Amino acid sequence: MKLEVSPWQGRIAAVVLLFGVFFAAGVMVYLPYQKLHQRYDARIDELLQHIGRYRGIAGTRPVIEANIARLKKLDPGRFYLKASAPALAAAEVQQMAMNAIEPNQLQVESTQIAAHKDDGTRRKVTVNFRLRGPLPAVHKALYQLETAVPYLFLDNLVIRSTVTRNYRPVPGVEPDVSVQFDLSGYARIVKPAEKKS
Repeated sequence: MKLEVSPWQGRIAAVVLLFGVFFAAGVMVYLPYQKLHQRYDARIDELLQHIGRYRGIAGTRPVIEANIARLKKLDPGRFYLKASAPALAAAEVQQMAMNAIEPNQLQVESTQIAAHKDDGTRRKVTVNFRLRGPLPAVHKALYQLETAVPYLFLDNLVIRSTVTRNYRPVPGVEPDVSVQFDLSGYARIVKPAEKKS
């Protein structure tokens, strides 16, 4: 069976077909463009969020600069030992320890300077101590050492009783204890100025 189409219907079909081709071409161009546009919009939103965060961080700059200036005024150098040479720094640690030990009437049995350790611009100086004395005096001396300026650090603390099994306590008299610990302080390493040629 043959379908007869009038010229007027053929023209309408051609126009519809032409619009269909234009529509299909438009869809084929528009969809990739729309996806690309969505990706750009998402990236723009992400960058705007970053800018907002950066502006918030930049807004804290005056506060941070004021805190840095305040910290510089605190003189962090006072927390370090004055001497940077290992032997002098160890002598400084020993002197500070003796200033806490002697007033508390503790007996120094031995001291030994350990090898120093350098870490960047800092040098750790350690002195090993063995003491003997009543526990309250030991407690007071250790507290004074740990709260001293420049800062000192206690490590490897061992406290042993010196009483025997058949010890009979004397009223009002504290028995002695044996104390062993490492006392460390930090010094700044002074580097010699480079020679000019």
